Amino acid sequence: GINAEYGRAPQFKMGGVPLGQRPRDYGYDIDPTDLVTGFSAICTTKLAQGTLIIVDTLKGVSVPQMSDYKDTLSGVESVLFVTGYNPGLTSAQNTEICFHPGIDLLTTEMVHPLALVKHNLVVMDYAAVRQLEQWVLDLKGEHGIEERVENSPL
Repeated sequence: GINAEYGRAPQFKMGGVPLGQRPRDYGYDIDPTDLVTGFSAICTTKLAQGTLIIVDTLKGVSVPQMSDYKDTLSGVESVLFVTGYNPGLTSAQNTEICFHPGIDLLTTEMVHPLALVKHNLVVMDYAAVRQLEQWVLDLKGEHGIEERVENSPL
């Protein structure tokens, strides 16, 4: 009958809520031009300050070996290790490193300019530098981005 929909429409008692809560995505996308410029500028600045260290490989770095570098890491509040080698990220040694406060380990797929800025010291392996360099070149090619930062390692 006429009241078959009673209880569902918003104008009726115990009815629905008009324009009620809806799940929203508050995430945002960063323009690729800004990402390229950000990575280049941050890497250039960190390299000039001596807070970006490039090593051959991060595989096999363990906590006892980290304690050998206490003099090097003294006064450094946070260290970010960036590796281009995925299987090493899941190894027990590298996982053990990650549980120390102030030490983070990321792959090139997970690294973001904000992570580079947030940490006092950034240690990248050669594979990570090559992957980030290729990623930057690919973005420049896709979006026609011209180089804005001179003398950048990327």
